[in-house]
Amino acid sequence: MNERKYRTHPKYTIEQKNEIVILYLNKELAQTNIVNQFDIHHSLLQKWVKQYREHGTTIDNRGKGKKSEIPNKGRPKKIDLASMTKEELIQYIKVDEDIKKTVAYLRRQKKSIKS
Repeated sequence: MNERKYRTHPKYTIEQKNEIVILYLNKELAQTNIVNQFDIHHSLLQKWVKQYREHGTTIDNRGKGKKSEIPNKGRPKKIDLASMTKEELIQYIKVDEDIKKTVAYLRRQKKSIKS
């Protein structure tokens, strides 16, 4: 009854991935044979091949987002008000006040809906 819904696929090291890609590129095994033998999806094999051709090796990017794709990734930086220019401080205060006004408006809307 405690069976997993999804089976886990094997995890390969970078060296193992490189060996699999070399088998494919040297045409020692066909793509379907590689996919079946190593229990990987064909698109994953193509991804490894692309990485190998571009970088000379496969890359392990698990858990690493690119800054260009996720600009606000991670914990927000602490704001140092002392180092801000006057214009930056004014802009910061305006944004803060806009947020407060929006929250107050939404609270009034929520109360009027309940009544």
